[in-house]
Amino acid sequence: MTAIRAENVAFWLLGLLNNSVYVIMIAGANDISSGAVGLVYFCAVFPALLVKLSAPYWFHLVSYDARMTIVAVMMSSAYLTVAYGSHVSWQLLGVAFAAFQGGLGEASCLALCSFYDSRRALTLWSSGTGFAGVAGYTWVAVLHLWWGASFRTTLMLANITSVAWLFIYHAVLPPRKQEAVSQLHTLVSSRSNGTADLPADQGVASDGMEAEADKSSGSQEHQPISRPDAGSELSKGSQGRSGSPSWRASGSSGMTRRASWLDLDHAASADALGQAALLGDEERGRPSNDDVALDGSRQQKAEDMAWKERLMHTLHLWPYMVPLCVVYFAEYAMQTGTWTAIGFPVTDAEARQRFYSASNWCYQVGVFVSRSSGLAYQATVPVLWLMPALQLLLLLFFTTVAVSHWLYSWVLLAPCLITGLLGGAVYVNAFTLISRQVDPLRREFSLAAASLGDSLGIAFADIAGILIQGCLYKVNTIPGASFSC
Repeated sequence: MTAIRAENVAFWLLGLLNNSVYVIMIAGANDISSGAVGLVYFCAVFPALLVKLSAPYWFHLVSYDARMTIVAVMMSSAYLTVAYGSHVSWQLLGVAFAAFQGGLGEASCLALCSFYDSRRALTLWSSGTGFAGVAGYTWVAVLHLWWGASFRTTLMLANITSVAWLFIYHAVLPPRKQEAVSQLHTLVSSRSNGTADLPADQGVASDGMEAEADKSSGSQEHQPISRPDAGSELSKGSQGRSGSPSWRASGSSGMTRRASWLDLDHAASADALGQAALLGDEERGRPSNDDVALDGSRQQKAEDMAWKERLMHTLHLWPYMVPLCVVYFAEYAMQTGTWTAIGFPVTDAEARQRFYSASNWCYQVGVFVSRSSGLAYQATVPVLWLMPALQLLLLLFFTTVAVSHWLYSWVLLAPCLITGLLGGAVYVNAFTLISRQVDPLRREFSLAAASLGDSLGIAFADIAGILIQGCLYKVNTIPGASFSC
């Protein structure tokens, strides 16, 4: 298996395994606590939220190997605690273990993508997480519902995921390119007392899909690269958690040139590191990061940042985090609120359950398809913001349908599919945009920090969903809601 193929397989499977635990727990919510399903959802979200909220302040202190091991341990702990918990409180603790594992695994793997071809790695990771919804529900449906295995047996068999997780990370995923970092550190150091010219005709773009376009356009110019600023330094630690070097280029256009991890990987593999022309964002028609709030600290490695700097940089990621939060709020409010109050007829509990199951399957298919589209399409920031607005309109649409029944048939599954498409598209495009637009020195940090957005949206939606469901149950005279308007 080639390195690129192994990388693709590894990130897809890591995404699948990481999210499958959460899905299996949610699919078995009724078996865990039939009288308090909302409490199961709460325990499945808030530990992940706490992990992502605190991650920017301690991730740099814990190696990837240690974090991946913790993820595997928490996977098994979740399954064992829920399977053998003698009381519902123990089972809810197991669900919390699964949430902690999911949050830690997602934030760590998103950051890990920065050491590879980030757009491809993020797309494969996103695709794997999208398929986890289908795989998790299928696991529970086949073993527990169709074959009649107990929920405990279903969970115990799922322990294979923790073994597979460690195997994929250690044996399948290619190692991060530390050789490229070392070579570039030597190159930068050798030029610290002067300047040197790098032929632009052998340059590679920081985005694999744009490299060919840049090369064919003939727009790469021969420009001298000045020595790095005084604060620029590459980390030579074993984990390689720092970003890539950053420097300014002097030239007639005054454009900023800088390296990305993809540049380093390609240059190292071609043994042409010393001749690579490292293209900046302006040269591809995108705004420079010098114009955003990260200016003045571009040369600083993320692990050298004080906690206030970490907080400020996390807040500066709002153009990506707000769409994530809003789109997840809207879709999970539909899942936990409006879709629970639709059925044909709505007064029939079995009819409501049939629609709820079908709507969630359509949603999961949409998520998988759109999360797999990262290499085919890259949304701009305005489009990234447009999609959550459309998702809010869908929430309004389903709410009015549940109240007035003005469009009340199985045709509603089509907008359920669109809900999944929008949610998955915002997820993959938000992180691929970060990988392209954030300074390489902060890319790893930013990918992990921005993962807070979706968990915040889900947490808000769980609360809103209870309120929406209670109001819709009252409108439709359906008994059994835990909250009433």
